[in-house]
Amino acid sequence: MADTTVSIIALLRDARGWNQTELAKEANMSQAVVSRLETHSLELTEDRVHALAEALQCPPGLLRADPSVTGLSISCLHHRRRSSTMTVRTMRRVEAVTHLTRLSLEGLLTGLDPQPQRSLQRDPIALDGNARAVAQRLRERWGLGDGPLPNMVEVVESAGIIVVRRPLSTPGQDAVSTWPEDRSRFPMMLVSDGLPADRQRFTIAHELGHLLMHDAPGPEQEAQANTFASELLAPADTVRPDLEGLRTGDFRRLLLLKEKWGMSISALIRRAFDLELITDRQYREFNMRLGQLGWRKSEPGDVAAENPTTVTRILDIHQHVRHLSVAEIADLAGMTEPAFRRHYLGESPQPEALVPLTMGAPLHD
Repeated sequence: MADTTVSIIALLRDARGWNQTELAKEANMSQAVVSRLETHSLELTEDRVHALAEALQCPPGLLRADPSVTGLSISCLHHRRRSSTMTVRTMRRVEAVTHLTRLSLEGLLTGLDPQPQRSLQRDPIALDGNARAVAQRLRERWGLGDGPLPNMVEVVESAGIIVVRRPLSTPGQDAVSTWPEDRSRFPMMLVSDGLPADRQRFTIAHELGHLLMHDAPGPEQEAQANTFASELLAPADTVRPDLEGLRTGDFRRLLLLKEKWGMSISALIRRAFDLELITDRQYREFNMRLGQLGWRKSEPGDVAAENPTTVTRILDIHQHVRHLSVAEIADLAGMTEPAFRRHYLGESPQPEALVPLTMGAPLHD
């Protein structure tokens, strides 16, 4: 799917969940003017720039410098829940936030040359393709062995995929992933903030499957991404002995396996079912039991939290190597300083408080 050109005004408006009438009210102009500005059929005067910038809480320079931007080839917004939970406006908002996050990251990468430790290669798959085989090839290519993966975020970031956690304002969307056709532009995952650690791991593996296998919408994409994620996180030949002989009362055993494999109990039960280690009846009984225990929304068991580090390392270089102020870094990101502090430094950052983490894959300026 070819990249498209979109209006930066429309992106900023959609990211706030507004229609043109709502933006017009906030900017004290008519809806017709907003519409014509978004289609570039009306001059964006300085008065209009300042009115829109104040309403949209963005730097005036962002509107002046680039009235239109190259869009993203998001083939679809990938759901692991029912798409009916999302309105059209919510879907547009998530997509706009994804566009703007990429633009900010591309600005932050100005002058830097990321050096991934692993090579990321597309592995397209047909509607009836073998997603399990794609995961197996990836494990072999990346030298991941056949056991549990200690840190899924670290694995994808080592291949140059930038992971950003951000509130997505909807329970119907766990993540969005993008990889523009222009391969000089990095792949990115925008992951909903606040996911349990086990769900985040599966979500990231699922989105990695999309990045590798899918470049156009299709009815089998979600099932294929789930199959890929399951095989990547718990290879069939290795996890099979752990799940053999599983019985519906074996929740203590499942809690131990959850800690070992970093997968939810429900995902492990599904894995056992897909590997034909439990029957249809046992699978239904397991799920009934999960509901009775109240574990569908919140499970017990410990899975270590995994935090993205690439963006933190980029910010660390800007502050401590290039000696840029927070305001200057925010300008690179095309954001106001308050918005930058809120999204990248936390809700209540101390002035100039960019906290470096341990450096991983090298970033050269």
